Parts: sequence; structure tokens; C-alpha cells
Amino acid sequence: MARSDRRKRKGGRRRNYAPAPDQVGFRKYLPIGWVNWLGLVLFGCIFVALAVETVNALSDSRNSDLVAAGALTAVFAYMVYLFGATRLRE
Repeated sequence: MARSDRRKRKGGRRRNYAPAPDQVGFRKYLPIGWVNWLGLVLFGCIFVALAVETVNALSDSRNSDLVAAGALTAVFAYMVYLFGATRLRE
């Protein structure tokens, strides 16, 4: 075996197949990249505002506003999840 072949295989089998550092532990639930962080924050703010409006419509017994606010809250909650869980790289 040539000397250059031994250097290529340095690190061992386990290290070669190990997951990336951002795919393990708590870091796998965080967004990657500034675009995902920006989307998470912006859609998160809108989600919080819509959730407050849903609770306000529920307490004031405004049924038609409650349906609209509840539907939009669910849509924006899904958008927040997508921006937070998407694993796109820049």
C-alpha cells in the first residue's frame, strides 16, 4: 500500500459516516442560514399577532372573525414551522 493511500483513509470508518454537527442534538431543530432565521422571526411575529387576535375574537364572541383569525393563525404556524425546520444551505 502506498503512503498516499494510507493518508486518505485517516479518520476511521465511524468518523467518515458520522452525521454533520448541525444534524445532531438540539441544533437539528434550528434553522440554517440568515434567510431561514429572517423568515422565522418575521412569520413568528405575525403568528403571535394572529394568535392574540384569535383569543381576542374568542373572548368578544365574534364568530366570523374567530374563524378567519383561527385559519390564518394555523397557516402562519405552519409557515413558522417550515422556516424553522427547512435544512437549506447557502
